Amino acid sequence: MSFFKSEQVQDDLHTIFQTYQEVASRSSAIGRMTPDEKKEHIEDCKGLIERQKIFYGRLALASAEDPEAADMKTRINSLVNAFGYKTLPDCMEAMVVTLEKAYQSEFGKG
Repeated sequence: MSFFKSEQVQDDLHTIFQTYQEVASRSSAIGRMTPDEKKEHIEDCKGLIERQKIFYGRLALASAEDPEAADMKTRINSLVNAFGYKTLPDCMEAMVVTLEKAYQSEFGKG
């Protein structure tokens, strides 16, 4: 069975997309958020990144046997290469570092 035809994969993609839409829609209002809302938003962003990392790991494993998954992995890596990263996990780790810096800048190290 193709990686992308799996019901679990479809559910995961749907959840990731829904979470992305929610996070993206709130991002435009970050300047009007309370400190607690900002903290929650940063945590939601980090949670989305973690889901994406897990999904990419599964995609990478499937790419060894599924040409469609291998093609998607190659296309994702080509895209992140254009932004100066070797792989998607490298890019995502940089995103987490940026979010943690924003958190520390806004709320201090505690």
